[in-house]
Amino acid sequence: MAMKNAMQCNAIATKAQPKCGLCNGHGEVIYRDLEDRLFDATGRWSLKQCSGSGCGLIWLDPMPTEEDIGKAYLNYYTHEDENIPKPKRRRGILGQLKRSFFTARSTGYLALKYGAVSGASSLAKLVGLSAYFQPILKSKLDFNAMYLRVRSGAKLLEIGCGSGRQLEFLRKLGWQAEGLDLDPRAVEVASARGLTIHLGSLEEQRFPGRTFDAVVSSHVIEHVHDPVGLLRECGRILRSDGKLVIITPNTSSWGHGWFRNHWLSLDPPRHLHLFNSISLRRAAEEADLKVLRLTSTVRDADGLFRASRDIQRTKRHVWGIRHPLGLRRWSRVLQWVE
Repeated sequence: MAMKNAMQCNAIATKAQPKCGLCNGHGEVIYRDLEDRLFDATGRWSLKQCSGSGCGLIWLDPMPTEEDIGKAYLNYYTHEDENIPKPKRRRGILGQLKRSFFTARSTGYLALKYGAVSGASSLAKLVGLSAYFQPILKSKLDFNAMYLRVRSGAKLLEIGCGSGRQLEFLRKLGWQAEGLDLDPRAVEVASARGLTIHLGSLEEQRFPGRTFDAVVSSHVIEHVHDPVGLLRECGRILRSDGKLVIITPNTSSWGHGWFRNHWLSLDPPRHLHLFNSISLRRAAEEADLKVLRLTSTVRDADGLFRASRDIQRTKRHVWGIRHPLGLRRWSRVLQWVE
């Protein structure tokens, strides 16, 4: 009886969302009765895709209400403390040399392409040239820099900064970086890094207009009820020459085409809206933003393949699990192919 009452308390209230939030078009159900495959939120969920030309947005219908969406995050991964020290591995001379080479390569690449103010030597820049010919490494380094050329001392805001690891890296590159997140535990962890962190949604902060030189957001827009409103508020707080970087799952990706309803990035009920390049461009234009560049990346595609395979086989993926070596190599080959 107590267990039943607990499940009832955690039930997520929903509201009908029959039409596309971008173009007001009708949608066709593409997946039914999906369950949370990651963090044990209750409920069964259906996804629709807009059938209107020039859109293709995918969304939950019914959708969790804004008042109850927090119940989908009770066990979410941002509650984890990434500041817990990890045991150090003993390295021989060869291992130390390899580590020094990898560090120089990354530092050199970031200095060459993004002007990172990390004091990269001429040798590091020379070594960094090799990263241009390694697409998987390049995709990771480009993401780490948030695809932005560094402007030393310029103000940057990260929306959905989580534990602050990415924000801390951006600060080291030379940005005057601040972050915000909805999760109090994540804000606590990020603040412990000495970062300036705001708790709550972007709208709740009431930042003055034209405050930031850059706004970045990785895997946030798919979580919000009003993605166009989020983009519009980002535009308001950006300076006239500022840039906004949005990273979100791509429903036109090879991974989605392969795994379909088992694709990790569907992530019901937390992912409320899912985009492809067409719908994301449309959302940006609806928010009166000028799209300078829109592309896809293979960053972390190997992990996405492994997690989606777990869901396909067991209907669940355990966050942070280490897969067997053979499976890791298989997924890396797929990443190279993609």
